Amino acid sequence: MDIESAKEIHNIVSRQQAAWNRGDPRNFSKDCDEEISFTNILGRVYFSREDFDELHTHIFATIFKGSTLKLKPRRIHFPARTIALVDLSAEVTGFQALPPGVKAPADGVLRTALLQVLLRTEVGWRVVAYHNVDLKN
Repeated sequence: MDIESAKEIHNIVSRQQAAWNRGDPRNFSKDCDEEISFTNILGRVYFSREDFDELHTHIFATIFKGSTLKLKPRRIHFPARTIALVDLSAEVTGFQALPPGVKAPADGVLRTALLQVLLRTEVGWRVVAYHNVDLKN
């Protein structure tokens, strides 16, 4: 494993968490590629950073307004020098509501499994895929 790359990726995850917790969609997507592939917890698929930003702008102003995200890297795997697969556990608390079809757990913690695929570019690591799955209790 490339220790320096792993540190950079941990920093990206930390920035994402901090941006979510501020309700800041632009900084939440700061490290995302313009052509990001994004699947949300409802299984809806989007293919651009613009769509990623729009969706997060909406949810930060509504159902996830004032919520807190906690991201925990479970594994960072480098199948090639320029590719990183980042498996994360995510927990969201303090939400206003949940999307239709997603049930609130008894303990009030929405848990998801999040896979991010990052590509090393000349400007650093970029998130090229972000796929989030609601974990059923």
